[in-house]
Amino acid sequence: MVKNKEIFPREGAFIMGRVVDIQAQYIYVDLPDYDGLPSEETARGMIHISEISSRWVKNIRSVVRIGQRLVLRVVKVVPDKGQIDLSLRRVNSAQKALIAKEHKYANKFENLLQFLTEMDGIDLTLDQAYELIGWPIKEQFDLYQETVEALKEEGQEILDEFDNIPDDIKKAFLKVINENVEVSTVNIIGKIRLMNRSGDGINKIKDTLKEVMKVVEKPKETRKINLLYIGAPFYRLEIISKDYLDAESILSDAIEVLENTTQQNNGSFEFIRD
Repeated sequence: MVKNKEIFPREGAFIMGRVVDIQAQYIYVDLPDYDGLPSEETARGMIHISEISSRWVKNIRSVVRIGQRLVLRVVKVVPDKGQIDLSLRRVNSAQKALIAKEHKYANKFENLLQFLTEMDGIDLTLDQAYELIGWPIKEQFDLYQETVEALKEEGQEILDEFDNIPDDIKKAFLKVINENVEVSTVNIIGKIRLMNRSGDGINKIKDTLKEVMKVVEKPKETRKINLLYIGAPFYRLEIISKDYLDAESILSDAIEVLENTTQQNNGSFEFIRD
């Protein structure tokens, strides 16, 4: 279960639900992330047999089972009645993967707030932690994954934007984040053979390396370039990023900088990938 600011999901949203009852024409699904009506323990939705699959379904139980967790799309919401119509067939495999991953990070975010409430000297309930710090931070981002990773990378800067959060709570929350959040990274490593035989070749090589470092404008632990002198004329290049697609893009930009600057400075270079 992940706490949600709204008591009902919005129409068109993709959500997680758990199958609790299967009838001839309908499946009933609990939505524990939403409170629902005051008379309900949790919001509950319904999937009509026509919304289970794009193909004809003879037996619903051959498609779903009691207790199964599903990624669903919200078709219609009538808040006054607590009515939530859901669809399984309108969710593709990519959306299922994205929502499942997002739900994992939503749980992670809630756990961070829970850990905060359990720290010595912090007098907050989970609901209060959400209101004071959780929702204000989450509203700055589209996804929970973005939220959690940004807190790890730029937690101090993010918290500094909120004057209403006491300093002791900011400090405690940063400690929780640093101890409990790890952002996975990938790297690309290689050697640069860089030469310039002109009179001021050393300075031109230094200038070239400085330009390479500028490829990542705001470097951080999860996105940066490292350069290390190995021994003339070789330098070790390491690119760190959260995914290979971005890392390859950084490498491409770095090589373009090497080409342009060495050409302008009448030098030469070679990149040897490990």
